[in-house]
Amino acid sequence: MRFKDALWDGSDPLYAPGISWSGKNPERRYAHWKCQPKYVKAGFAITKVKIEPAGHEKDEFQKARALRCRELTQESVRWFEDQDKPRLDPETWKYLIARYQTDEFSPFQEVKGNTRAGYIQQLAKLEEVIGRTKISGMTYEVIKTIQKAMIDKGRSISYIHRFFNTLRRVSRYGKVLKIRAAIEVADILSEMRFQNSSARQVSPTRDQVYAVIAAADQEGLDHYALGIMIQYEFALRAVDVRGQWLNTNETEGGIIRNGKRWQDGLTWDMFDIELTRMTKLISKTRKSLPEPYVFDLTAIPEIRDRLFKIQSANPVGPVILSKKSGGMPYTVSGWSQARARLRKKAGIPEGIWMMDLRAGAMTEAKNLGADPFSLRDAGQHKEVSTTDRYSRARSDGANKVVQLRQSR
Repeated sequence: MRFKDALWDGSDPLYAPGISWSGKNPERRYAHWKCQPKYVKAGFAITKVKIEPAGHEKDEFQKARALRCRELTQESVRWFEDQDKPRLDPETWKYLIARYQTDEFSPFQEVKGNTRAGYIQQLAKLEEVIGRTKISGMTYEVIKTIQKAMIDKGRSISYIHRFFNTLRRVSRYGKVLKIRAAIEVADILSEMRFQNSSARQVSPTRDQVYAVIAAADQEGLDHYALGIMIQYEFALRAVDVRGQWLNTNETEGGIIRNGKRWQDGLTWDMFDIELTRMTKLISKTRKSLPEPYVFDLTAIPEIRDRLFKIQSANPVGPVILSKKSGGMPYTVSGWSQARARLRKKAGIPEGIWMMDLRAGAMTEAKNLGADPFSLRDAGQHKEVSTTDRYSRARSDGANKVVQLRQSR
């Protein structure tokens, strides 16, 4: 492959510098981009990348794969040309951070797109602080010094916790790569604990939630009102109701807008014909809890009535749609903006966040006497300890115990 021509003059849309194919079975072959050896030798961290989608050399995705190969090659060329020193020191954190983000089998590649976006932000902060330092120099004393410097600078508890959690992820990856210095850092961090911010202690009540629903109805936002009601009554995350838009290869299909594909939200195929059941695989716990939940809609007639009201003759695709976006699913920002406006219109205090709907649902259930394991299942959690962070009004719980003891 002629890497010197990677900047491409546009004459050949199928030009794919660095592409290679693995496997002999035509149905299971994968294309990989391989970096030019001289750039690898100079220290460029991205050495090999799987190119999606899989297929064969001359299928309909050939142009998309060629474009991705040119992008990766151009990135390696630019990196090489920008280096003051041609070689990136593999003993530095910058090198390991790059490996964590780009290696084909890194755990980074296994997380969902929205989680990956958050990781990228945290990795950038990590690289800014320690990127040029030696991995071997990260001793216990140095870690505590960084922590103290962050505290003195006024960084929040959650900021510091995220920073060192990111350092923990990267060092663990270095450990599986058998980088001796990273193994030592991973072992040190395994013995350390960093304070996390405490869970919020307030959440919306049922009256407050339904006040927001009424405000949505007044504005003609029947889909939004239904979404909030389903989210609250079944203690669901917003993403499992409205869905989310994630970066994608447009050849994957589905609902695409601005290079992003909609996923994870409610679709009409999750409901039976009579709208008596809703079957939903929870997006966040699809690996730890792979069995879908089956929710009984007959217990909440108002949700069924609202579903019948918006249901078309042949319902397909997303259930909760935004009028402002021309009947497309909500974006995260669009959902949040509507929530803030309706909260204010309903007269709900600023300290009450509608993003705490799940916490409000769990707290109500706890106050009604639901046992911890039922609360765990209602919250779609694997462990009771996770559910505990969503259960608030601890003073009410303590006082209920006092009253029970006195009645005895």
